[in-house]
Parts: sequence; structure tokens; C-alpha cells
Amino acid sequence: MVLFIKIHLVTSVFMFFLGINKINKQERFCNFMITLFFPIVGHWVVLILYLLRDKKVKNIEMEDMEEQLHILFTDRFSRERDTRIVPLEETLFMNDTKVKRYQLLDAMKRDSSGYIDVLKIALRDEDVETSHYAASAIDKIKREFDLKLQQFSVEYEKNKKEEKLLIGYSDILEEYINSKLLDEEEHEYKIIIGTHIQVLENILKVTQNKEIYYKKIIDLLFTIKDLERANKYCKEFIKNYKTENAYISNLRYYFVVRDKENFQKCFDELLKSSIKLSNKGIEIIRFWLEAS
Repeated sequence: MVLFIKIHLVTSVFMFFLGINKINKQERFCNFMITLFFPIVGHWVVLILYLLRDKKVKNIEMEDMEEQLHILFTDRFSRERDTRIVPLEETLFMNDTKVKRYQLLDAMKRDSSGYIDVLKIALRDEDVETSHYAASAIDKIKREFDLKLQQFSVEYEKNKKEEKLLIGYSDILEEYINSKLLDEEEHEYKIIIGTHIQVLENILKVTQNKEIYYKKIIDLLFTIKDLERANKYCKEFIKNYKTENAYISNLRYYFVVRDKENFQKCFDELLKSSIKLSNKGIEIIRFWLEAS
């Protein structure tokens, strides 16, 4: 009995120090009390809770890494903002409603598709007229995109082999996707992504300059998490093009599916090649190496 009590006290103390680098002192004290007052059962409860918590933390960390990776691949970290957007954004935080309305009306006269983020802020403005202008601007942009897409869609159904038409359709689809007009959870957003992938697949069949379109289709497949098809195109890409983009796409796939062995093989092959990496490529690979 005495031996049991000693073992119980030692294991209870151990539970206090379990996850010392991941759990705060209060949580560890609670774990200690659970195991102290509930022998054996308490130990199992604490262990199960710790493992579940650890798994959840790892999932969150992975999601954070994927978000950072998305930022790198969309090049948001280096993209210069339109100099006209900054004054408009600053204007929205002013109390002068006349100035805000004037700026929004001025933006509506120009190509305001680059102002989507700012217009979404204006939607929540306390001034009813300001939010109305913002809503009108967003509706106007969306109608313009819908009209262009409809026109391209009609021509596309007539001829899916004309390269110039396919590229034009792809460009407007890409612009619409990047405009942030659509919520990523919306059904329409997924339809647009699917349509763009189909168009890109047709471009690959007819164009001589396939490299850029391999990259675009792979990026979209990563966006919708279709990893099986992404892997297929990654293999085709690196088979046909021994370029930075091809290696980066394959490394990205191996990183996302956590295939360390093939990631290392691909990375070693890249190092042995004569490819001179761009600053963006170096930044992406540095991120991967730090995360692994």
C-alpha cells in the first residue's frame, strides 16, 4: 500500500511537469490535482486530454504554416499597394462624411476592382450614405465581372481550342478570383475555381508555352485542396520543365503532404542543378526549412 502511494505521488508530480513547454502553470496544476485525487483513472484522463490538446495545437500550427505559405505563393509579402488605395483607406477613418463620400464616388468613376478590401471596410461605415456608395461600387464591379465572364463563357463553349480566347478567359477568371469579391466558402467561388481549372487544362493542350499554366493550375488545385490532381500535374511539370517553378511546385506538394523523404530528394536535386533561384524562391525554401 505504501509503495502504491509512493508511485502514485511520483506519477502525479510527473503529470504536473507534463507538457511544461506547452501548457501554462495553472493547467499543469489542475492536471496534478486530477491525478492526485483520482488514482489511475485520473492519469488516463490527463494523458488523453494532453494528447488531444497536442494534436489540436499541431493542427493549428499546420494551418498557420499553410496560411504563411499561401501568403508567400500569392506574393502578398512583396506586392506594392496601389498608391491611390492608401488615401482612400485613410479617408474612411476620418469623421468628415463629405470627404468619404467624395472619395468613394471618385473611386467608382475609375476601375475600382483594386479597392475591394477598402470598399468592404466602407460597407460597415456608420454613415449610411457612405456604406450605400460602397455597396453600389461592389455591385458595379461584380456586374462588370459577370458580364465579361458570360461573354467569354459563350465563346468558350463554341470553341475550346482557340488559344487566344482561352487565355483571355483564364485572365478574367483569375482576376475575378483574386478580386476577393467572392467568399471562399461560397458555392459560386468553387464553381469559378473549377471553371478556371478546366480552362487551364484546355490551354495546356494547345499552347507551346506550358510552364506558366502548369504553375497556375497547380496553385488552384492547392487552393481547393485537390492534392491528388495537384500531384499529377506536379509530376508532369517537373518532367517537362526543370525550372524553379517546377521544383517549387513539387516541394510544395511534398511539404503539404508531409513527405519528408521525397521533399529532401527533390530539394537535393534542386541544389545539384544549375538553376539560379529568385529571391521569392529563396524566401519560400527558407520558410520550408525553418518549418521542418
